[in-house]
Amino acid sequence: MNLLKYLFAFVLIFGLASAAISITSYDLSQPTFKPGTSGVITMTVANPISSSGASYRMTSISATVYPPPEITMSGNIDIGDIEAGGSTLVSIPFAVKSGAKSGVYTVDLRFSGYSSSPTSTGQDVYSKSVTIPITVVDIPVFTFTSDKGVIGGIEDISLSMANNGGPARNMRLRISDSSPVTLYKTSEIFVGDLNGTRAIPLTLDARSAADGAVDIPFNLTYEDELGISHSTIGTLRFTVKNEVLDLRFNQLAPLTTRKDGDLSLEVVNNGQALSDVKLSFTNSSLRLKDKSYIQVGDLAAGQKVQLSAAVSNELTPGTNLVNAKIEWVDKDIRKEQFIDIPITIASDADVAVYLESKPTPLLAGQEHTISVLVSNTGSYSIDNVDVGIQSDGLIPMDITPRQYIGSLAKDDFSTVQFKMRAAPPGTYPIAINVRYRDASGDWITKTLTQTATVNPVQSADGSMLYLGLGAIVLVVLGLWFFVFRKKQGQAAG
Repeated sequence: MNLLKYLFAFVLIFGLASAAISITSYDLSQPTFKPGTSGVITMTVANPISSSGASYRMTSISATVYPPPEITMSGNIDIGDIEAGGSTLVSIPFAVKSGAKSGVYTVDLRFSGYSSSPTSTGQDVYSKSVTIPITVVDIPVFTFTSDKGVIGGIEDISLSMANNGGPARNMRLRISDSSPVTLYKTSEIFVGDLNGTRAIPLTLDARSAADGAVDIPFNLTYEDELGISHSTIGTLRFTVKNEVLDLRFNQLAPLTTRKDGDLSLEVVNNGQALSDVKLSFTNSSLRLKDKSYIQVGDLAAGQKVQLSAAVSNELTPGTNLVNAKIEWVDKDIRKEQFIDIPITIASDADVAVYLESKPTPLLAGQEHTISVLVSNTGSYSIDNVDVGIQSDGLIPMDITPRQYIGSLAKDDFSTVQFKMRAAPPGTYPIAINVRYRDASGDWITKTLTQTATVNPVQSADGSMLYLGLGAIVLVVLGLWFFVFRKKQGQAAG
C-alpha cells in the first residue's frame, strides 16, 4: 500500500515538473479518511523558468477535476495568473461518501493556462494532468473498561476492549514506558484481530506506583483492513492501593541515655508475609555497633520475632521517635519504607548529698543548723528539686519539713539549711530525701541514709557530727570538690 502511494507521488513530480505549468507538491489534510468524512487537497502550482532561461507569465489558469463516484468535489477551479518563476497554493476540498468502501481512490486533475512572449502575436495553451490518491478506510475506534478499579501489587484484571469502527488486525498491546504501572513479566500482549468487543486477561504490576489515582496509557499497534499500520493510545484510570507495610515494634528494655547497650525489640508483622527483611536506623543519635543493619529474615503474616543488637545512643531521656528504614523483598522486587520506631531512653539522672552541722558537735537539747548540699551528677539538668531530712536524733524546728532548691544544671549544686534540735545522746540514722524531675519528665525520689552521734551537753571532748563511718572525710572532700574546685575553675575561666 505504501509503495502504491510513493508511485503516485513519483508520477506526479516526474510528469509535471516541466516548464509552463508544474505541480511541485501536494498534501492531504490527513493520511486516511473514513467514509462520510471530508478533507482537503493542498497543491503548489508553479510557473517555473525553463532550463534555457525562457519563461513567461501564465494567465487564466484553471483546473478541471474528475473525481471517482465515491468522492465528491467541485468540478472546476479557477486559479488565476502566475508570474514567471512564481507559484501559488491551491486548496481543493472534497468529501468521501458515507457508503464508500475501503480502498485507494484516485482523483484526476487537468490544469490549463495561457502563455505568450512579448513579441508573439498569439497565445500558447499549456495543460498538465495530475492524479492524486485518496485512501479511504474505516478506522477502528477503541474503548476500554476494566473489571477492577482498584489495583495493588501484582493484580490480575480483565480488560474489556470494544472496537466500534472498522476491523483491526494483528493488534498488539503495550503500556507506555512512562507509566508507573507495567505489565507483569512481559512487555507486550498479542491481541490479534479485533472486531466488536473482547475481554483480554492482563496481569498488572503496581508495586512501584504511589498510592492514589493513576492513568495507565495502553499503546495499541494494529493494521487496518487495507494493511496500513496504525498506533494509538487509550488511557484508563485506576486507583492504586498497595499493601501497606504493617510492622509493630515493642521495646523490651529501655536504654540509658549516652550509654552503650543492647537494644531489644519485639517485631510483630500485622500485614502480609515479607521476605528477607532488614532493619537499619537513619537517625545519627542511635547507631548500630559493628554492623549497618539488623537482619530480621522472613516474616510470615502474624509472626512475632525478638531482635537484639548493640547500639550507641545520644538520645534524650524519654520516648524518642527514631527514623528507621525497613527493606524487604516483595516477590522479585526489593522495596523499602521509612518508619518511626518509638525508643524509650532512661535517664542517668542522679544526685550526691553531703551534710554539715553548725555548731559542732551535736549536743543533746541544743539548736543546730544542718546544711544539706545536693549535687547533680547526671548528664542533663534536673528540675523541681526539693530536700527533706528526717531522724529521731534531730527534731525539726522549721515550719515545713522540706526545702525547695529548683533547677540544677549538669554538675551544678546547691545547699539548703534546716533548723534542728538535737535529741538525747546516742547514735541515730538520718534519712535525706531528695525529690526531682529528670529530663524525661519523670519524677525521681532518692533517699540516702547516714548516721549522726548526739553528745551529752557536759561532753567537752570536741566530738563532731558523725555521719556514719568516714563521714567527716566525705564532707571535707565533697565540699572541696563541689565548692572550692568549682570556684577555682570559674576563676580560671
